[in-house]
Amino acid sequence: MKRQFSELVRLSLPIVLQRLGIMTMGIVDTMMVGRYSAQELAYQSIGYVPVATVIVISLGLMMGTMVLTSNAYGAGNFKLCGRIWRQSLPYGFALGMMGFGVCLFGEPLLLLLGQQPDIARGGGVVMRAVAFGIPMTCIMLACTFFLEGINRPQPGMVCILLANVINVFLNWIFVYGNLGFDPFGAVGSAWATTIVRTFLAVGLIYYILNMKGHEIFAIRQKVDMRFHKWKRLRHIGYGAGVTNGAEHMGFATLEIFAGWIGPLTLGAVAIAFNVYGVPFMVAYGVAGATAVRVGIALGRGDRGDLLLAGTCGIVFNFMLMLPLLAVLLIFPQKISGFFTHESELVAATTPLIILTAWMLLLDSLQTVIGNGLRGRRDIWAPTVLYFFSYILVMIPLAYYLTFTLGRGGEGLFESMVIASLISAVLLTSRFYYLSYQDFKQP
Repeated sequence: MKRQFSELVRLSLPIVLQRLGIMTMGIVDTMMVGRYSAQELAYQSIGYVPVATVIVISLGLMMGTMVLTSNAYGAGNFKLCGRIWRQSLPYGFALGMMGFGVCLFGEPLLLLLGQQPDIARGGGVVMRAVAFGIPMTCIMLACTFFLEGINRPQPGMVCILLANVINVFLNWIFVYGNLGFDPFGAVGSAWATTIVRTFLAVGLIYYILNMKGHEIFAIRQKVDMRFHKWKRLRHIGYGAGVTNGAEHMGFATLEIFAGWIGPLTLGAVAIAFNVYGVPFMVAYGVAGATAVRVGIALGRGDRGDLLLAGTCGIVFNFMLMLPLLAVLLIFPQKISGFFTHESELVAATTPLIILTAWMLLLDSLQTVIGNGLRGRRDIWAPTVLYFFSYILVMIPLAYYLTFTLGRGGEGLFESMVIASLISAVLLTSRFYYLSYQDFKQP
């Protein structure tokens, strides 16, 4: 237990800081656009709904890089680790180009989702600006997952910290119109995001090609890219991609519901999601570390260590989430005030932040244990459980609470709490059931 916690903490810290850095960039974008204009914040919020869905699905499809790399690393097959990374780069670029194509048609897509014409127009312009950075995002994910799989997450953390500084500077220029530029509002923030993502992709590729010990991993060798040669990389990603897509599409649908209510609710939901994202990124970092530790144990064939890795991930996440939950419960109004000076928007956001506090424990638990299941290559059963919780339960419940009972934005977040509870119970049961079956085998 002591060894597992030590490894988990050592691996979690840079991954948590990296995930927080990614989230911080989104929060900075929201804060700077929100202080510029509530209307521009609505454009940014709705534009990022399809964009985030594309990125989250791509993230899932790229999960095979982390799982297979950690398995190979645990088995001591270092050259296979490098081969997996080299295969994942063109795969990620191809996924990114598909996402790029989707986001070019932002306005008609948002109109199809029932958004008001003005919001669809503004959101569509934001989507087109962000689209150019999506291929670079997928390449960045390939590099990040590879480094985490070989227990070297620190370079990704450093790159993210530098990217945050660049992002603030570019937002200051493009959103508000400094250094001779016109103020572009949400679109300016979107272009800043695209530039920063390109910096991250290029920086990580350069590091991996020149990192200490790159010869051990055969980083610079040619790789066979025939389709059947990287089947496992794709197949693991299919399940994770569908899983991420089901969960995120459920949340995206709630943002679409918020858009149906009006710009004020849409802005409040966007702020609440950004606030929630900070503690959730801590959990997401622990989840990534848990997946790596489980994957390494699986590569070694150590059933006991696999069970211990998943259990320690759950316990460590709970220890971290309790104080963060307390902050959300005690200071909801002050937190809302960081994002906007408009009193109506603060009033609409405050109860949503309180609800996110209660969602935090449940949603973080299901994320950690879900990643643990991915680390042990249990792909399709968790996908079915996610689909049940976040599509079949959460969406109808959200509609009922929000529109039938008239609970507005609060109804949206209440449905997320219930769906996260169901998902957490089902996924945790699945992990321990599989562990029980492991120990029954001779």
